[in-house]
Amino acid sequence: MKRLTINKQILQDELNVELIGSIDEDADFKELIGLEQKTISFDFDKVSMINSCGIREWIKFIEKIPESTHIVYNNCPQIIIEQINMVHGFFRKGASINSFYAPYFCEKCSKEHKVHLKADQVKNRKAPKMECPKCGEEMDFDAIEAQYFSFLGKV
Repeated sequence: MKRLTINKQILQDELNVELIGSIDEDADFKELIGLEQKTISFDFDKVSMINSCGIREWIKFIEKIPESTHIVYNNCPQIIIEQINMVHGFFRKGASINSFYAPYFCEKCSKEHKVHLKADQVKNRKAPKMECPKCGEEMDFDAIEAQYFSFLGKV
């Protein structure tokens, strides 16, 4: 497992944070504590794994961010969406989700695809129609929509 790497970039009142690797018991967010930008944007695109200890560390970190700071989640893989849906405190009140990946399946190709979606593409917790990138056929959403998209009710 690849240890968590944190890349940060400060652009005026916004802190952009790219998380790479595993969020686990060794995850250390202390380099982000005390940075007082108005917005912190987290990019989860390269997070490969999260375990229960990593969830605990994430929640402890999120609780230290001032309430006046707006938090944005970007490029959330399915493992992060599952934590947002299941674990109280993983996603704090007032935060927002800009984009995430959703599971789709192509019957014709017998292949699963993780489709990148913007939160505003999902209406009434219904998966938008997506075509298979390989064959062009319409794919099936590969989860229970109301359950998978329940995080949208938290924003």
